[in-house]
Amino acid sequence: MQQSGMRVHIEVRRPVGVGVVTIGGELDYDGVALLEEAVGSLRDQDVHRLLLDLSDLTFMDSSGVNAFLRAQRGTRSKGGWVRLANPQPSVLRVIELVGLGQAIPLYATVGDALAA
Repeated sequence: MQQSGMRVHIEVRRPVGVGVVTIGGELDYDGVALLEEAVGSLRDQDVHRLLLDLSDLTFMDSSGVNAFLRAQRGTRSKGGWVRLANPQPSVLRVIELVGLGQAIPLYATVGDALAA
C-alpha cells in the first residue's frame, strides 16, 4: 500500500508478522494523518509490531515525533512494539535532541531492527 501527501509518502509492507512502514519526504503536521492512517490500517489487521523505516525521511518536526509516540502507545496496549530504523542525519538529529531513541528502540538498518 502506498499513500502520498503533499510532501510525505508512506509505503506499508507486511513481512511475516511485522508491519514495515517506510516514510519518505517531510513528516510534519500536514503529513501525520497519512502516517496515522497507515498505522491504523495495520492495527485493524491485528498487526501490532511496527517497524518505521526512516531511510527516505528527510525532515521531521515535533508532529512526527508525537505520531511515533502515539503509534508506540497504541501497539504496546496490544502487546506489540514499535522500532525505528535507518534515519537520515537530519532526522537522527531530531531523534537525539528530543530523546526519542530512549523511548523507542532505534536501529541502524531495517535488517537489524527486524532481527532484534
